[in-house]
Amino acid sequence: MKVDGMDQLLAELETLGKAGSRIENNALKEAGDIVKSSIVNEAPVRSGKLKGSITVSRVKTKGGVKQVEVGPDKDGWYGKFVEFGTVKMKANPFMARGYENSKEEAMSTIEKSIKDGLGL
Repeated sequence: MKVDGMDQLLAELETLGKAGSRIENNALKEAGDIVKSSIVNEAPVRSGKLKGSITVSRVKTKGGVKQVEVGPDKDGWYGKFVEFGTVKMKANPFMARGYENSKEEAMSTIEKSIKDGLGL
């Protein structure tokens, strides 16, 4: 997904150093919370354990790109079987639906959070 002006915002963040990194991390966490909320809303309920296991990771850097991961923790290990299905169970892609429902809001939250952090 591409947001107009995001390259310029990221360039501004790099010039700020540590403060920019903190702003970027906070923006990613806020967006992760939005995606988490949407995934929780889409998660099927049997015991409620899967819904309760959805978490947002700390900010990580992979391949030079900062990111957060949203999904079930170790208590919700079986979430992958629900998402993708098994030989005996039809797939219920609750995580994909949750992501698709929230990605626009998450991207606009990142943009707004970065702009607010930069005072723009």
